[in-house]
Amino acid sequence: MSDIEVSELARMVKAPVDVLMRQLKRAGIEVSGPEDKITDAQKLALLESMHEGADDTPAAGGKKITLKGRGAAAGGAKKSGVEVRRKKTLGLRKDNVSSAVPVDAEAEARANELALQAEQDRLERESVIQRSEQERRALEASRLGGGAGAAEVETTASAAPVVEQEEATVEEVSVEPVAPVEPAPAVVPAKQVEEVKPEPVVEAPAPVEAPAPAAPEVVEPAPVEAAKPEPKPEMSAMQRRQLVADAARKEAASALKRRPSRAKLKAAEAAANPPVAKKAEPAAAAKPAAAAKPAAAAAAPAKPGETTVTRKDKKKVRTRQRENPRGNVRGGNNRRGGKREIKVDRGEVKHGFEMPTAPVVHEIEVPATILVTELAQKLAISSTDIIKAMMKMGMMVTINQPIDQETAMLVTEELGHIAKPQKEMDDEAILAAVLGESKDFDETVRPPVVTIMGHVDHGKTSLLDYIRESRVASGEAGGITQHIGAYHVDTDHGIISFLDTPGHAAFTKMRARGAQVTDIVILIVAADDGVMPQTKEAIEHAKAAGVPMIVAINKMDKPEADPDRVLNELSQHEVLTEDWGGDVPVARVSAKTGDGITELLETISLVAEVQELKAATEAPAKGTVIEASIERGRGVVATVLVREGTLAKGDILLCGTEYGRVRALFDERGNSVKEAGPSIPVSVLGLSSAPEAGDEAFVVSDERKAREVADLRREKQRDTRFAAQQSAKLDNMMNQMESGDVQQINLLVKGDVQGSVEAIRSELAKLSTEEIQVRIVSSGVGGMNGSDIDLAAASKAIVVAFNVRADATARKNAQEHDVEIRYYSIIYDVINDIRDAMSGMLSPETKEVFVGLAEVKDVFKASNFGQVAGCLVVEGAVRKGNPIRVLRDNVVIYEGELESLRRHRDDVNEVAVGTECGIAVKNYLDVQPGDQIEVFEHIEVARKI
Repeated sequence: MSDIEVSELARMVKAPVDVLMRQLKRAGIEVSGPEDKITDAQKLALLESMHEGADDTPAAGGKKITLKGRGAAAGGAKKSGVEVRRKKTLGLRKDNVSSAVPVDAEAEARANELALQAEQDRLERESVIQRSEQERRALEASRLGGGAGAAEVETTASAAPVVEQEEATVEEVSVEPVAPVEPAPAVVPAKQVEEVKPEPVVEAPAPVEAPAPAAPEVVEPAPVEAAKPEPKPEMSAMQRRQLVADAARKEAASALKRRPSRAKLKAAEAAANPPVAKKAEPAAAAKPAAAAKPAAAAAAPAKPGETTVTRKDKKKVRTRQRENPRGNVRGGNNRRGGKREIKVDRGEVKHGFEMPTAPVVHEIEVPATILVTELAQKLAISSTDIIKAMMKMGMMVTINQPIDQETAMLVTEELGHIAKPQKEMDDEAILAAVLGESKDFDETVRPPVVTIMGHVDHGKTSLLDYIRESRVASGEAGGITQHIGAYHVDTDHGIISFLDTPGHAAFTKMRARGAQVTDIVILIVAADDGVMPQTKEAIEHAKAAGVPMIVAINKMDKPEADPDRVLNELSQHEVLTEDWGGDVPVARVSAKTGDGITELLETISLVAEVQELKAATEAPAKGTVIEASIERGRGVVATVLVREGTLAKGDILLCGTEYGRVRALFDERGNSVKEAGPSIPVSVLGLSSAPEAGDEAFVVSDERKAREVADLRREKQRDTRFAAQQSAKLDNMMNQMESGDVQQINLLVKGDVQGSVEAIRSELAKLSTEEIQVRIVSSGVGGMNGSDIDLAAASKAIVVAFNVRADATARKNAQEHDVEIRYYSIIYDVINDIRDAMSGMLSPETKEVFVGLAEVKDVFKASNFGQVAGCLVVEGAVRKGNPIRVLRDNVVIYEGELESLRRHRDDVNEVAVGTECGIAVKNYLDVQPGDQIEVFEHIEVARKI
């Protein structure tokens, strides 16, 4: 508690200010007036001074009351132990021995503080009590000024020691008025009360009607011998608890009858009761069974020093138990080491009307997708309540199932809460918040970024090898480019950065990504092959990106080269070259002999000069992730093309959902570099995981901000994935219900770089049909480990390894779980093998094949077969056992089976064309001359995807 003024303390303990100042002076506390403040330590010093003053001068014939040391009351094993704090012997004056009880200094000090705090809070909360208190203080001042009786009462009361009764479960506190607490009032002898008995206060200005409390009853003191301690002063915990509970119930019932409301009772008590002459009802004495026991003689006698337990006292006890939740110790008397438990006040009896709590209405923001558990946490309710509400709405969901925004808002409103759609922050807003305001930096000329595009096998990589004076194409698997490569070359016309894109149809996204980050597109067309499908696609990518284009007609060294045909085909796709009156430059080159390479580089420089390419070198670096992979011994390696600023070691790089501090930088030849400027591709080490190809890369100043943005992006990505999975589950369910069981082939894809994995996933997804679905269980970059094999075994998936290998643990697990691993280095082989595997899962197709045709010449009867047709085979052959059709006027009139085939009374299996034979049709007797008998058969043909 904070410091308090002397006058405020006197008002709270209901004692005169001058009496309290004399007691403070006696305790050695110097105060100059009622406005001085005293601290908590000074309050305790005042209390100890009062105790010492009472103990130093005991009467000669005074009695002693002894509190035993810390232990537990004697009792059986079924009774709770009562802890006794300490042992202390008190000497009491002979004339006041009847009102003396044991003292516990620690509990008393604690009770004083709690009582003062409760009184102060109550005074602040209840304005009605404050008004009645002012009236009482005015009445008290008039009485103190009018007579000396009050001083006599004060003197007599101050001579008595401060005592307290403490019980194990519910404590009874009795303190005289001059102590700095506001507990139950102390009691003085009956004679003194009669001398200072106040005038009736029914006519007081309080606007309430109060019954009998204005004249408290006086209890005669018990004989001195009654205060002698018995051999067993402690009573059992059960008896104490029962005694206190009975007293509390009686006091609560009587208080409820006496007052109509709490405010009126407070006003009546303040106006009617004097500060020192209040007596409590001896409720505990009315229990003869408890008073008859020896242990109860010292705890609950009917004497003037006893105070009953009220609801106010019980509130203080519960507060004290909360502040010191040590509880008692199990184990009986003097038994240590038991488990401590917190006492619970089970004897509390609540009376009166309590205002019902209004329902809590939450207002939440709902994202695009949300899990049922997350919605329950936002609404502060159980997940089962949401599931029940959705079941009533006709939706069956699980606890971890994602639901869309509209459904979540409907459920929230159904439960009585308010839902609002959450405003999604786009990437631009997120980056603006992280990067802050952009500063103006000086811009300088930067090198151009040139992307080489074209059809497969038209010489793109070979042309770049000649420019770089390298042999990249000779080392590629299958002689084709399957990764997007980034290089920068120093030429006579300056630095030029090249991006080499694959030409295969599977790498559409790679080509689109290359067109987005480039400044100039070089369209390679073979002079002997012309415009091909991927050439057309490259033209569309260049137009979509809005970048200038340069046409390079390659393989001009071949005799069959026809550049005019190439220009004609390009014009059909709205690419008008300069030779045809357009604005697209053309260069005729040969990657084998090097013819035209110089003219091509000059054209690139001219186009770049016209574009006026500039960038700020001092700004924070920005770029694009061209490719990403996981390499053994190096970790995550991301190829980043810097577009602006300078990327250096130690920078914090944010790439999509990944971030990290740049540990090392390498150029395309593997040489370590310290920094990379605009238009320079560089390999970055240090990211947390492999980013997606095409992600934007930014250098941020704070790693914490980078982590927050990455986590937010991961959360959005996860929500999108959950929504897609849920939609796929529903679609699959409906498809299976409509068309029966659909076969499924599960695949686990591991590749060397993100671009290859992306291309494989895209191409395999296109192989799905109505009968067989291709499901990618998981995909990633890097070598295979044991966890990948475990996942494949659990999902019964085939592992597709593209340019990666399995470690020893993965190979062992694959053998144990019989997991099939297929290694590939060319993307064609991956697609073809999976297509063949899916074809093998398809059921064969049945086809009808024509065998022969016979014309009926005559009909005769046979004893064995009935009607027999004499026929001439006019086409093909007639075979026994095959199904037949009977045609009349080229209309099928019967379809059945050939029962017998004879030639010259001999059974034969086959009759060739131009030969006569007898044919008996099974279960058909209406064959007529001129009819035709067609013979056919059914064969099964394997289907392919």
